[in-house]
Amino acid sequence: MSTPPLPSPRLPRDRYLDLPEIDVWGAALVEAHPGLLRREIIGHSGEGRPIWLYTLGRLDGAEDHRPAFWVDGGTHCAEWAGVSAAVDGLQRWLDAAVAGGPMLDWLGQHTIYVAPCVSPDGYAAMRAGAPYTRSTLERAPEGTVEAGWTPRDLTGDGVVRLLRWRHPAGPFVVDAEQPLHMRARRLDDDPADAFFVAEEGQFELWDGACWRAAPRKHGLDLNRNFPGDWAPRSGFGMHSGAFPGSAPEARAMLEAVAARPNIGAAITHHTFSGVLLIQPYRADSVLGESDLLRVKALAHDAVRGTRYAAVPVHPDFAYDPKAAIGGVWADTLSTVFGLPAYTLEIWDPFAAAGVTPAHRGRFFREPEPAVLQALVRRFADAPGTAPWAAFDHPQLGPVEIGGLDLQRTVRNPPEDLLAEELDQVFTIVDRARRALPRLEVQITVVPLGPDHAEISVQIDNLGFLPTAGLDRGAAIGRAPALRLEVEGHPPAALGQLEGWGCARVGAASLPLLPALSQGGSRLLHRAVVAGPGPWRVAWHSARAGRGEAWARREG
Repeated sequence: MSTPPLPSPRLPRDRYLDLPEIDVWGAALVEAHPGLLRREIIGHSGEGRPIWLYTLGRLDGAEDHRPAFWVDGGTHCAEWAGVSAAVDGLQRWLDAAVAGGPMLDWLGQHTIYVAPCVSPDGYAAMRAGAPYTRSTLERAPEGTVEAGWTPRDLTGDGVVRLLRWRHPAGPFVVDAEQPLHMRARRLDDDPADAFFVAEEGQFELWDGACWRAAPRKHGLDLNRNFPGDWAPRSGFGMHSGAFPGSAPEARAMLEAVAARPNIGAAITHHTFSGVLLIQPYRADSVLGESDLLRVKALAHDAVRGTRYAAVPVHPDFAYDPKAAIGGVWADTLSTVFGLPAYTLEIWDPFAAAGVTPAHRGRFFREPEPAVLQALVRRFADAPGTAPWAAFDHPQLGPVEIGGLDLQRTVRNPPEDLLAEELDQVFTIVDRARRALPRLEVQITVVPLGPDHAEISVQIDNLGFLPTAGLDRGAAIGRAPALRLEVEGHPPAALGQLEGWGCARVGAASLPLLPALSQGGSRLLHRAVVAGPGPWRVAWHSARAGRGEAWARREG
């Protein structure tokens, strides 16, 4: 797999990227490394933008049959660091392969798929300065009246900040300790000090009197539009779509994974909180105990030595302990496709501010005043932060606009910290891709006279993960049993092989009292064949790879 030098210039790691420069970069890489990298369009967004998927590996026609690792980013278009992390990982893996050595050898036996931006419409809009958008640019249903306060950039600085105006009915006051911060009003506060605060914007179809928010535009949340425990849901002004996969972006992802049964594990990049989210997503998870323990063990190994922690969605990251989070991509990958899959929430602004919320998930519904104040204090001098400044609003008259650039402080790392954060992320993701199953096959032939021989086929799984990925994958038929064919005999279904990570699950995981697992990571199959040979031997596992060899009599 000889390759020419990498193209130049390379994508920067100290700022966020626009879609056109990512596309140009990707095209140049594919042209320079045709034997290692290809890209294809797996679908189109609502506005017709391509959703790209990169395939990294030995492109010899068998790349889609080797054990594969999936990475994506940009499902939530405001989470720019997720796109940067997906692109950065692809660049690093390609660099390592071009340098030769272990990564090139690994890619000869495995494949990596990378979808850098799942929601290109929303990402492009937000990079151009649009107000906060969760995922797609799906318009409100026909007949919806979009009347009320609508966020938009009024000052022309490319950032939608906060806007405040004084009124005795207002629910906020200026924080005396941190004047940039608007804290919640208390009963002892003077009404004369009260303000209304909203995202920078103005009223649509205003009656000239009432101050109400308009329904949030572009309300479909892609990460609630997938089949895993999907139900009609709404929250934070967003909804889960008309049905699972109703959004073209979600449908493209589902079809891409379904068409690649060789995928054995996955990570989807999001922001923020500095955690690797793991199963279960709900109290009554369809995943069995062994799957939950296996997912947990891999996650804790992946984050070891980083600033990140492995955190179960239920109960530690749920927004509402009484309402399960459904329609999530990572959960769908685990429960619908039977894969070990994780959501990596990049960047911990709380740790950067020196505080820890009592509950990260519920913080979004029940924010703690001291934590909010600490966030503003930490980023008050960050590039992009603007002090409160007078502004003549076309509807409200004298107001003030100011505050943090949330996109580059809280939702995503400040750009001067981005490269360091990408290093942390890559450590986790690179460890996870090394967990894929890998088959090693040994064939021996014992002569049984001049006309017959016994062929012994020993197959070992040398990977952390079992050949099924999760037990769930085998149970729902996504990971069929390992199949072995010896010439002259019908194909044999030999079941699944455990990985060495299975020794860290259940009773066998106690180092003081270790035990062998009941399944095992090795199988042995014998078959008597006729004739002089050689005899073709072929094996196939959807998630652990396929191969063939010729069994010959010695001499």
